[in-house]
Amino acid sequence: MKGLLIKDYKLIMHNKRLFLVLMIVWLLVFQKYNGYSFLIGYSTMIFVLLVINTMSMDEYYKSTPYLITMPVSRNTYVTEKYILMLGFSLTGAVLSTVLCIVIHTDLLQRLIIESIAIYIILALFQLFMLPIQLKFGGDKGRIALIGLLSCVTVIATSMDKILPGLFGIQGGVGAIAQNAVLWFFGLPAVIKAVNVTVVCVVCFAVSYGASLHIMQKKEF
Repeated sequence: MKGLLIKDYKLIMHNKRLFLVLMIVWLLVFQKYNGYSFLIGYSTMIFVLLVINTMSMDEYYKSTPYLITMPVSRNTYVTEKYILMLGFSLTGAVLSTVLCIVIHTDLLQRLIIESIAIYIILALFQLFMLPIQLKFGGDKGRIALIGLLSCVTVIATSMDKILPGLFGIQGGVGAIAQNAVLWFFGLPAVIKAVNVTVVCVVCFAVSYGASLHIMQKKEF
């Protein structure tokens, strides 16, 4: 596990251009837009992309078959990717949040709450994305992800017309989603925290189990 983390860390450090792009975006946001939520989300996604790039490089250099011939099991490989992606994205969220707090101390509570919400959303996205990347690889995985998200968007848009006609539900998916969000934010803080924790744990269990199954069946 330690060797895999060191390997991926060194691969990430070779992508200095993305860090330069991130610094430029930080400067632009603070000088012109004052978009702290955007900055936190963008920084976290940059760190996620850096980890995904390590998977693409493993595929490109055919290093995965070599790794699993060493004292590294397929399960260990999957576990390391989850630790690296969730941990590295958390690092991006924390760094960008600290930077925002240093510059705008009067928004401390708001920034922390927004940062936690953004990280949870992106963490769920990562849990959804990792099995796809392991199944299809780097380039094909991105195409499959875009295709799946496009299908979900088309289905959700279509349901706006189907639901009112079939069940008499006014407003379709948009109204249902809005009512669900209002209902959720109306719950006590403890119940909201418990619900979010349960959803995250269930999503992690499903994603991790799917990734292990994919890796066990994968042929190199």
